[in-house]
Amino acid sequence: MIDILAAVLMAIFQGIIEWLPISSEGQLSLLFVTIYQMDQVTAVTLALLLHLGTMMAVTWYFREYLREIIDPRSQIAKIMILSTLGTAITAVPLVLLFKSSWVSLTEDLILPADFIFTSLIGILLIITGLILSKQPEQGSRDLPSLTSNEAFVLGLAQGIAALPGISRSGMTITFLLIIGLTHRDALKTSFLISIPAVLGATGLEFLLNGFSLSVTGITIGEVYFTYPIILFSILLTALIGYITMDTLIKFKKIPYDKFCIGFGILTIALGLLFFILQVVSQS
Repeated sequence: MIDILAAVLMAIFQGIIEWLPISSEGQLSLLFVTIYQMDQVTAVTLALLLHLGTMMAVTWYFREYLREIIDPRSQIAKIMILSTLGTAITAVPLVLLFKSSWVSLTEDLILPADFIFTSLIGILLIITGLILSKQPEQGSRDLPSLTSNEAFVLGLAQGIAALPGISRSGMTITFLLIIGLTHRDALKTSFLISIPAVLGATGLEFLLNGFSLSVTGITIGEVYFTYPIILFSILLTALIGYITMDTLIKFKKIPYDKFCIGFGILTIALGLLFFILQVVSQS
């Protein structure tokens, strides 16, 4: 069961780092595994659930854009549909592979699964940072200028972020900047296409893990949430996410690559430290 302190921490982490290319899913998963001693699969499930809050923030912030989706002939609608299709093609197989293989792949390893999980997140963050460091200077294209092929490839890139540690915003923003969108429109596009991706990811998690409702709360997999806690967590995440998103859009340029590489190195160092402390305490 998640208490009020955990709910606040979850909301703050997700609301702030969702928009930064340092993988909110990876960092939240690391928090759950390290501090709350959850297993890796459950941690990833909880991290994905918190994305509902930031999805609400995006939906409200870009409500004017979303009205265009009602018209299937609009360019925004085409971009959303094709990017969502691309996301499903890459994300669904990766999620199924992670869910089905993680336990069997780590149960007989010499090193603890927690240390491997932490190191994997750190390595993937560094890779994301290196990719971002290659991005070109400010482009001149806007959101509606995306072609159908570009929207589909954008979705494929977003789907790769189903793996913990790979940043969804990092992958999508990098691609959009490479093809010439302005920094502001790259952020907008990345935020918008996250809406159907989050809905799909959450629905898939519910199907894979199962869920049940009771009078007092909801159980997802093996984790129980009271209704007040889950509503509080999602709404607080939405509020913090909205404020953070508005701030980022107003910035001209953010050194995302340095964020990713720095956090990746820090993640690996902390994982090694926890591993050493664990070995020392058991000896």
